[in-house]
Amino acid sequence: MRRAAVRRPVEKSEHDGMIRTGPGALAGMDRMKFAFAIVSLFPGGGLQRDCVDIARAVKCLGHEVTIFASRVRDAGFFLGLDIVVLPNGAKTNHTRQKLFGLEVIEAVKDKYDMLVGFDKMHQLDVLYCADQSVLMRIRRNIFFGFLTRYRAFTRLERAAFGRNRATQIFLLSNTQLREYAVAWKTPPERLHLISPTLSPERRRPELRLDGTALRIRQALGLNKDHWTWLSVMVQPDTKGLDRIIRALSEFPDAVLVIAGLNAGDRAVRSCLAMAKQQGVDGRIRWLGHREDIPELMAAADLLLHPARYDTTGTAILEAIVNGLPVVTTAACGYAAHVDASQGGLVLPQPFRQTTFVSALRQARDEGLRRMWSLSAEEYGRNSLFYHGRDQLAADFVRLAEQKKSRACG
Repeated sequence: MRRAAVRRPVEKSEHDGMIRTGPGALAGMDRMKFAFAIVSLFPGGGLQRDCVDIARAVKCLGHEVTIFASRVRDAGFFLGLDIVVLPNGAKTNHTRQKLFGLEVIEAVKDKYDMLVGFDKMHQLDVLYCADQSVLMRIRRNIFFGFLTRYRAFTRLERAAFGRNRATQIFLLSNTQLREYAVAWKTPPERLHLISPTLSPERRRPELRLDGTALRIRQALGLNKDHWTWLSVMVQPDTKGLDRIIRALSEFPDAVLVIAGLNAGDRAVRSCLAMAKQQGVDGRIRWLGHREDIPELMAAADLLLHPARYDTTGTAILEAIVNGLPVVTTAACGYAAHVDASQGGLVLPQPFRQTTFVSALRQARDEGLRRMWSLSAEEYGRNSLFYHGRDQLAADFVRLAEQKKSRACG
């Protein structure tokens, strides 16, 4: 990790080889001590943002939080938090996750009141689970069961969800809840469905009317005649970027703005080649990581999120509360909010490209988009969307107190 990026002292222990950042890392304090564990910590990912924001919420309650990670990028994203980097030389994701979990167990032993995982691993007190069940994927496609990585991930999943485990699990959607309950027969008292975890600062519908939209469009080289599509993603295959690029060729006046990815990213090579082949590459703006998502949403005409799977789809709900109409798929957990808000269109499963294009043709109607926008903005006034992280922080503290009480009893 670059010292200049962290902007605070970096310590390396001679005893354990761990890289520490932040003042007083692992220092003993007379308050509850939480260890958060996440394999990769970087800006742009919904799981990473939740990890950082929940850590800050726990700190605001007067407790200590240290985040352990195997890989860290763009340290300015978590300024003010204590980070411990446990790098390992694993070449595959499943091996990296397994080794990281073992290293975390050793690092936190007898030093913390609560171990909270944001990836599946052994000996967690709490798991914040943002993905689908690996075991259920194997049951749907038995071929996966022959792959080493799926077998490894299943063992990690069992470590948290197995019936004889003690891990308390927080899930983001009803689909997840049903899936894991069926897969592992996890006792229901260990499964908790949480409210959306939107930051109130990400709701800025007034930006659509105060001149911000025009300023952002001008900065992106867009005029009022460009029909502007916005996508927010870091996983192009899962989120359906190829589907959007195929649709671009049907709409010559459309411009696609992508936040979260750069044209030079390895993950977008196939999509970039497709865009060039279809002659639409000049109508794509690759913005990379951006923190000004509400401003970008103010400047756009539609959010497109035709994902193959998304546990929630935070960008969907962020678009709704900002008054940006959405076209998404029923494979996303938060697609239900599009229907409930009447803020756009949800494509049925299985996905068909022709249905997607038809939905976009329907969304060409400016009057219809204005109606969607007003309806979505009104729906976004629901205060329940903005307290999820604070509630989680309070729940984590409550569970830590219960654990300490049992230990003392």
